[in-house]
Amino acid sequence: MNLDSATNAKTAAAPDPLAASTGVETLPTRRRARASRPGLSLLASGEPMIWLTGGALVICLVMIVGLLGYILYQGIITFWPTPIVQVELLDGTKYLGEITRYETYELTTNATESMPPEIASAAMAIMDKNAKPRVDRRLFRTGNFELTQTHFHWVSDFEIGDETEPEWAIVAERLSGGRFYGMPREFAERFPREIADQELRLAKAVTFLQSAPYQLNDEQRAAIADQLAELEPKLAALQEQWEAERRENVERMLDEFGEREIETDQRIDVVLESGETIPLTDAQPTQPVVEVQLVRDGAAPAWAGFRKFHGEIRERFHEREHLQKHDSGEIDERMNDARLSVRQAELDFNVIALPAAEELTRLDTQLEALEQAKAEADEAVAAIVELAGKETPLATLAEQLGRSIKVRIDEEMRKPRDRIAELRADLDTLPAPVVKVVDEYLATQSGARRESAEVQQRIERMRDENLRYELRVETVDGTPSQLALDDVVRAYPANQLGLFGKLGVYGSRWIEFLTDKPRDSNNAGGVFPAIWGTVAMTLIMAILVVPFGVLAALYLREYAKGGLIISVIRISINNLAGVPSIVFGVFGFTFFCYTVGAYIDRGPAGAEVTPWPPRIWYVALFVLAICGTAGFVFGISSLSSNARARRGWQTWLRRIAFASWIVCFSLAVMLIAKSPFFDGFFAAYAPNPKFGTGGLLWASLTLALLTLPVVIVATEEALSAVPNSLREGCYACGASKWQTIRRII
Repeated sequence: MNLDSATNAKTAAAPDPLAASTGVETLPTRRRARASRPGLSLLASGEPMIWLTGGALVICLVMIVGLLGYILYQGIITFWPTPIVQVELLDGTKYLGEITRYETYELTTNATESMPPEIASAAMAIMDKNAKPRVDRRLFRTGNFELTQTHFHWVSDFEIGDETEPEWAIVAERLSGGRFYGMPREFAERFPREIADQELRLAKAVTFLQSAPYQLNDEQRAAIADQLAELEPKLAALQEQWEAERRENVERMLDEFGEREIETDQRIDVVLESGETIPLTDAQPTQPVVEVQLVRDGAAPAWAGFRKFHGEIRERFHEREHLQKHDSGEIDERMNDARLSVRQAELDFNVIALPAAEELTRLDTQLEALEQAKAEADEAVAAIVELAGKETPLATLAEQLGRSIKVRIDEEMRKPRDRIAELRADLDTLPAPVVKVVDEYLATQSGARRESAEVQQRIERMRDENLRYELRVETVDGTPSQLALDDVVRAYPANQLGLFGKLGVYGSRWIEFLTDKPRDSNNAGGVFPAIWGTVAMTLIMAILVVPFGVLAALYLREYAKGGLIISVIRISINNLAGVPSIVFGVFGFTFFCYTVGAYIDRGPAGAEVTPWPPRIWYVALFVLAICGTAGFVFGISSLSSNARARRGWQTWLRRIAFASWIVCFSLAVMLIAKSPFFDGFFAAYAPNPKFGTGGLLWASLTLALLTLPVVIVATEEALSAVPNSLREGCYACGASKWQTIRRII
C-alpha cells in the first residue's frame, strides 16, 4: 500500500460531519488514486545525474592518478640497473647492451629487402607461414657512440642466433660520449720516466749550444766564427755525456722495476718514444724509454685495479673542477672587473683609455716572455760552465753566446719599451683618476697572470696524475678501446650485481640526478640547477605577488565602491586570469629583458628610446609638478564636508583630481624613459648585457604577473565567504573598517 491508498482509506472511513447534523445521508467521496511510475520518480529525484556526475569525477580521478602513476613508474625504473645482454645475429653481427623497450610490428616484404641474406631468409620463412606476421623486437642500448655513431639498435627476435649474458660485461657512464659497453681486459698504471737534475742540465746545455748559433745575426755570428768552428766536436762530446747519463738513468729505472715483486696476473711493459710497447725483459738501457707500465692482465684483475684507483681519481677530478670554476673564475672575474673600471672611467670623463691599457698589457706580456728567454739563456750558460768548468773553451764560448743572445733580446725589447713610453706619455695627459684606474688595471692584470699560471700548473699536475691510469676494454666485436678513469662517472659489471649492488647503483644515480648538474649535452647528469632555479623563482614570485595580490583584493572587496572603473578593473582581472601563459612569457621576455633590462644597462639608448632634449625634459618636469600639485589640492578639497549643495562640486573635484594624477603618473613614466641625464648603471658592460638578458629576476616578475590575477580572484572569493553578520556585529561594537578586517575578516 502506497501513501495515496492509505490516505483514501482514511478518508472513506471517517464520518461526514454534515450528514450527522442534517440527518441526510451523503454518498462517500473517493479521491482518485495517482499511479506511480518508477522511471518518472527516478528522473524526478535526479539520481541518474548524480551517477553521471559522480562517474565523470571518478573517470577524471582515475586518469589523473593513472598518469601520475605511469610517470612515477617510468621514473622509478629508469635508474634501475638491468642486465647486459649479448646477442649474435644470424649474419654474425654482435650487439652488447641493455634492453630498453619491447615492441611488436608487422613484418612486410619491403622490410626484408634491406636485410642481410641470412636474416632475410629467416624473415621469408616466417612470412611463408603467415601472410601478415607480427613479430617482436627489442631496442638495445649499445652505446659506444665514438665507434658506432649510434646509441641504440633494434633487434627482432627472428634475427637472433645466440643470446647470452656475459659475466664480465660492464657498462661505463662517461662525462661525454654516452655509455660504453664492453669487457675489461687490462688495467695499466703508468710511471713516466723521471729526468734527473744532471740529465736535465745536460739537456739544457746541448739544446742551448745547438740552437744558440741560429739565434744570432750575421754580425754576431761573424765575430765568434772561430769559436763556432770548434763547437762541433765539443758539442758531440757533451751529447755523448748526455746520452751516457740518460742510459744510466734508464738502466736504474729498469733495474728498479725488474726487482719489483708482481703477482701472476700482472706484467711490466716499457713504452718507447715511437709508441712501441715491449716487455720489461726485452728493454735495453740504450733504447729511448718514455715510461714503464704496470699492467693487470685479465678481466678480474683489471676490474680490481679500476675499483682501487677510481675513487681517488674522481676526487682529484672534482678538485680540479673546483680550481677551474672557483680559483680560475675568481681570477678572470677580477681581471674583467679591472677592465670594466677603466671603461667606466672612460664614460665618466669622456676620454679613451682602454685601448692603450690593453696594449700596455700585451706589451708587458711580451716583455715578460723576453725576460724569461734571457733567464733560460743564463741557466743554460750556468749549466755549461758547471759541466765544462770555468775558463774552459766551451764555457767561454757559452758565455759569449749567452751575451750575444741577451744583446739580441735587449734589441727586441727596445721597441716594446719605446711603445710603452709613448703610451705612458699619452695616458699622463688624461685626468688623474683615469690614470689611477689604468695603473690599477695594469697591476691587476700582472698579478692575475702570475696567479693564473700557478693555478694552471696545479690543474695540469692533477690532470697528468689522473692520466697515469687507464682501463683497457674490448667491445663485443673485439675492437680494443681505452677508458680514462677521470672520464668515467661510474662503472659496474651489471650481470654480477646482487640486490644490494643494484640498490647501490640505483641510489647513486638518484643522488646524481638530484644533486648534480647536466652533462653530455643534457643527455645525462642531474637537474639540480633546474630544481634550484625553480625553487628560487617561486620564492621570489611569492614575495612579490602575495602582498600586492592580497592588498588589491582587500581594497576591491572591502573599500572600493561599485562603479564603472571598478567594474572595468574586475573584468580585466578575470580576463587576465584566463590569458595563456605563453602570452605572459612573450611579454616578460620583450618588456622586462629587452626594455626594462636594457634601460637599466644603458639608459634610453639601450631601450631604443630617443631621449628628450634637456629643455623639453625640464618643461615636462614643470608640468608634472603642476599636475601633482593640482591633484593634491583638488583631492583635499573634495574631502571637505560642507552643505549638501556642494556635493555635486565635490564629485567634479574628485574627477579632476583623478585625471590630474593620471596625467602625473604618465608624465613621470615619460620623464624616466626619456631622461637625457641617465646613461644606465652598466654602460661599461656594453655590448654585453647585464640586466638586458634572461635572468632569475625577470622570470620571477613574469611568473608574478601570471599569478597575480589568480591571487586577487582567490582572495576575493575567500573574503566574500565571510558572513556579513560578522562585519555588522563588529561595526556595532564600535570597530573601524581596518579593525574589522584585521581582527574578524
